Amino acid sequence: MASILLSFVGQQDPFSEHTNKEGSIVTLVRHLWEKQCEIKRVVLLHTQNTQQGAEDTKEWLESEAVKLANNCIELIPVSNALSRDPVNLLLAVNEARKGIERGLEYFSKGDKLEFNASSGTPVMKSAWTVLQAAGYAPHSSVWQVRNPQQVQSGQTRVFETNVDTFKREFDVKVIQRQIRDYNYSGALVTLSETGLDAPVMEGLLNYAQCRISFDFQRAHTFIQPLRDFVDDRWIKQIAALRQKDQRALVREIYFNALIKLNNQNYSEFLIFVSGFQERLLWILVSEGLGLKRIPQSPQSKSAEFWQKINHCDSGALLDYLENYRLDNGRVLRLEHDKAPSRLLLKALARYFLQENVSLVNLIARLDDIGGDRNTFVHQFEGVSEIANQAEIQATLRNILKQIHNYNPTNPFDTLNQNLCDLLDKFLRPLT
Repeated sequence: MASILLSFVGQQDPFSEHTNKEGSIVTLVRHLWEKQCEIKRVVLLHTQNTQQGAEDTKEWLESEAVKLANNCIELIPVSNALSRDPVNLLLAVNEARKGIERGLEYFSKGDKLEFNASSGTPVMKSAWTVLQAAGYAPHSSVWQVRNPQQVQSGQTRVFETNVDTFKREFDVKVIQRQIRDYNYSGALVTLSETGLDAPVMEGLLNYAQCRISFDFQRAHTFIQPLRDFVDDRWIKQIAALRQKDQRALVREIYFNALIKLNNQNYSEFLIFVSGFQERLLWILVSEGLGLKRIPQSPQSKSAEFWQKINHCDSGALLDYLENYRLDNGRVLRLEHDKAPSRLLLKALARYFLQENVSLVNLIARLDDIGGDRNTFVHQFEGVSEIANQAEIQATLRNILKQIHNYNPTNPFDTLNQNLCDLLDKFLRPLT
């Protein structure tokens, strides 16, 4: 671990004629030496008026009294604009940022940037704090050097004035908001930018992001190393989804749909509702026919599917389908060389649910949203509101109650609370 010191050069560097003491740059270097800090690099920013002071400071730091290596001190002139207008905060911040970029060229893991906020004009001194607060230097300290003639009893001449605490609280609030919005990818980016070492938090966020994207295999990859640190429900739930438990998947689609609705992504909500209905039909039909899976594309082998239909209930199912009438009165087309259509699946579901009329009616209610869903998918026309969203929610919930051990708590909401608890545990103590 080493230090990289950055400072503007002031009128009292390297030595103050007002106090007959060494200026703030040399004083800070001595303080860091006393703290057993290895000083890897010193970057001194100077205006045209302080160029001589910068050269004198470099020579002073290389003198026998201090003994910094002459190849570790770099003098960088600031822009002509700042030299002409040294009280312009925007110009000072811009030059300080360039200094940080230069210092980071020598930065290694474990190193620290040390900012001297006591040399230069007031705006130059403030620039380091502004940049630390903005997150340009997460591994940094801002140092103040008191006037030796004004040091009071109990005060040290050199002390830190970091704004890390305030920035960390701000970062926590931003990440919490992103989590509550189910924006796990954004929370991951923000967490990374904080520079914090929070592997459990990072792993659980990656798990959440993969799970909400239905990438259950990768979610499993992220959660496995955390099994000793997180609630085991996340292990169990992702295991069921990886094993293609259809009822677990329907439940997952349901809660994802609610998230889309909560975030007012109405078009995506309708797509998830449609997917909920389709997956439900697959479950009912595959269980009714005794099939592990239903052919889902024209390329899929459909012979076994139709063979099951032909022999089901000694041909009674086939007779039912051949005489089935759609809502518009037309005959249902039976295409034995193609994957089953949604209309066919609905007809089959009705056959197998003849003793469960309530579930048949619930499934039929979901048909009403098909028009809005098709408008978005096929015509790219957005959906700005859903007038009957409460009814749709109730329908989905009631269906889920009939096919699954229903728990009204959205697992992503519980996951969000776990993540926010980790924020308090892993982030705040580090401030």
